[in-house]
Amino acid sequence: MNPIGVWTPKKTMRLFITFIIAFAGIAPLSAEQRGDKILIQGNLAGSQTISTDAAGLTRVEYSYNDRGRGDHIIATWKLDAAGVPTAYEGRGNDYMKAPVEETFELKNGKAQWKNRSEQGEKSVTGEAFYFPVNAPPEFTGVLARALLKAPGHKLLLLPAGEAKIEESGKLRVGEMELTQYRIIGLSFTPQTIWLNHNGDTAASVSSWFSVFQAPLERAIPQLQEAQQAADNVWSKRLAIRIAHVPKGDLLIRNARLFNPRDLSVTPGISVLVRGDRIIRVALDADLKAFPGAEIIDAHARFLMPGLWDNHQHFSDIDGPLDLANGVTSARDMANDTDSFLQRVARFDNGTEPGPRVLKAGIIDGTGEFAGPTKMRVDTAE
Repeated sequence: MNPIGVWTPKKTMRLFITFIIAFAGIAPLSAEQRGDKILIQGNLAGSQTISTDAAGLTRVEYSYNDRGRGDHIIATWKLDAAGVPTAYEGRGNDYMKAPVEETFELKNGKAQWKNRSEQGEKSVTGEAFYFPVNAPPEFTGVLARALLKAPGHKLLLLPAGEAKIEESGKLRVGEMELTQYRIIGLSFTPQTIWLNHNGDTAASVSSWFSVFQAPLERAIPQLQEAQQAADNVWSKRLAIRIAHVPKGDLLIRNARLFNPRDLSVTPGISVLVRGDRIIRVALDADLKAFPGAEIIDAHARFLMPGLWDNHQHFSDIDGPLDLANGVTSARDMANDTDSFLQRVARFDNGTEPGPRVLKAGIIDGTGEFAGPTKMRVDTAE
């Protein structure tokens, strides 16, 4: 694992960002009936339609096309007074066109669910939120609103786990004031959702895939910028907490060293590291520590060179996961040309944990099956 920098923070920082954007003529859309747009790398790729009837039944149709692949889900659900699902049904296909059929019901204190991955049941006391395996994007907004109503802004999840929510800033777009919320507990990193002043879902955006109320299309760069600023603070906190950079030489002793050339494992080996270079590998008895060196006793554990991952598309958590699994070098084969370069710069300066990265790219022509890239060409020249 290569050193990634030294930090000496005086205090934990929280980020509150307010952007003011003057876009005239932008007004909020009705929560009862709404049509969202879906962009992949800035290109129109699909839509999401949401409607709620007088009985409180919500119906969503969600579909997009990514070179012939892409989800198509029709889902319906009902919520209780706390905004927690009491019934859910979703049908259609996932990204790879595999069929999706998912059901959930909460009745008389008993939750039952069935999807392609599992089926089960559980007795429920109090509020617990079922999050479907193949939910349309709008369902993240449903969870956000339920969390905002919940005591302490926390809810148990079904089948297992817990989710909580925190506010990360506001942004004004025309007549709409949007609030950025970050949901913790659904994945390795906080998941961002934007709600308007009525609490309706306004947008879920990233450099790759964005779902949003159509009038907000011009504001997507500002939404992304605000999200990235919050993500950067989270990543830096993580880097400060987990990174350790020796002040001088680092000597690893008593290791069982793996040699990839002949697949041998040799016990009683010491490895001397200086900066980002391995200076010497020798038997323990043959390698003496220099004054001031930091010594790590491997206790006869397995030690190996860092791994390569030769085909990646880096997103929020891939850098830390790479390091956690011994991947210290990687090649990215296609990504957003702007945000990706900024991410690699953070890897290099130590404000976000990540490996060394070789950068490739993706260029395609126009057409129905064009790749999701900003770089489009029509001629060889």
